[in-house]
Amino acid sequence: MRAFRLTTKQRPTAPYPPKARTAGDWLPAAVIVSLILGLAFGVLLRTWPHSPVASGIITALDVIGTMWMNAIRMTVIPLIVPLLIAAVAGARSGRAVGNLGLYTGALFLGMVTMFAVISALVSPLIFGHLHLEPSATVALRASVAATPLPAGDASVTGWFKNLIPTNPIRAAADGTMLPLVVFALMFGFATLAATADIQARVIAFCHTLRDIMLILIQAVLKLAPLGVFALTAVVGAKLGRIAFGALSFYISVVSISLLIGTLALCALAVVVGRLSLPRFFSGASPAQLTALSTSSSLASLPAMIEGAREQWALREDVIGFVLALAVSTFKPASAISFPIIALFVATLYGIHLSPAQIILIAAYVVLMNPTVPGIPSGGFIVIAPLFTAVGLPLEGVAVTLAVAPITDRFSTLLNVTADMAVAAVLGQKRVDERT
Repeated sequence: MRAFRLTTKQRPTAPYPPKARTAGDWLPAAVIVSLILGLAFGVLLRTWPHSPVASGIITALDVIGTMWMNAIRMTVIPLIVPLLIAAVAGARSGRAVGNLGLYTGALFLGMVTMFAVISALVSPLIFGHLHLEPSATVALRASVAATPLPAGDASVTGWFKNLIPTNPIRAAADGTMLPLVVFALMFGFATLAATADIQARVIAFCHTLRDIMLILIQAVLKLAPLGVFALTAVVGAKLGRIAFGALSFYISVVSISLLIGTLALCALAVVVGRLSLPRFFSGASPAQLTALSTSSSLASLPAMIEGAREQWALREDVIGFVLALAVSTFKPASAISFPIIALFVATLYGIHLSPAQIILIAAYVVLMNPTVPGIPSGGFIVIAPLFTAVGLPLEGVAVTLAVAPITDRFSTLLNVTADMAVAAVLGQKRVDERT
């Protein structure tokens, strides 16, 4: 593992600021309580569908939740860009950065391949026990017949065409992370080739901007209980009894499978990343809870960086490089959920998928994983060509899209845990526990 370890040149650098007084150990517990209470309150509001008071409360909560999510997302761009630039510009050589990138990509490719193979092998066995009444399937299809499907270019050629931004400022305004990551990496490599005086000034500026954004992030995260309550209450009010209807089997299979994968990744971080279990969760739980409440990997990024820095004391190159690359490029949860979605839709429409088609599904997930957008329900943009290739009706996507507000949360939880597990493995540097 020492081959990719980055060391800074002997020049002035800005250390991390002393850790500010934070919300303490109560915050993760408060967020969990808010998550449960929010869902329960939302379902309760659902029982008065025509009440103007209930409608007004839901609208107000939607505004509060959206404002909190926007407050998190506004920190992503001004935090991730200086982190990446400083990580590359502070490296001893471009080869060291390349080695770190190769290790990151190899770990995620191994994760995606393993998850895809296991899901493709187990899903047919699980759905072989699912027998749906014809009347139930007809009613289920009719209930989502008019559901609009996500649109977008998920092709490999489109991914490469959009990889280099024509306008980095426009990419930042649109929240398009991957092109911004490429721009930041190119800027960092250019700084690496500059004189020592220029390098020192660029790194000092990036560290200053980073420190200010981290202070802002701590303030925003203290509002997590309120934001999580508002977001989950709106979800509960919109879904109501759908979570306990005809799709309960599908929801259970997807959610349990993703939770098992998440636990496996936690074990990876503890064993290979050499973190104690309490220390792992102290660093990962804020990002995991943000993932559960927002369904957005990008919205969870500030909490990931905060946990990796404050609780795990990972090296700056891992924080700035690995997490940024991971959250923008890799979505291992799709390797588990895609085969399950395909088998469920096949069962719903009475279509038999051959072993060759199931193998094609697993291979497709591995190859197309980097093109999955880091947005809620982003995987549904990628899955449409797969359905066409194996002869499944695209209308089946709408069936699973109806309960995506539930399953997306577990997908994002796994993706965020995977990002932090890889960071822990690549940054396995033992440090004394903070007092």
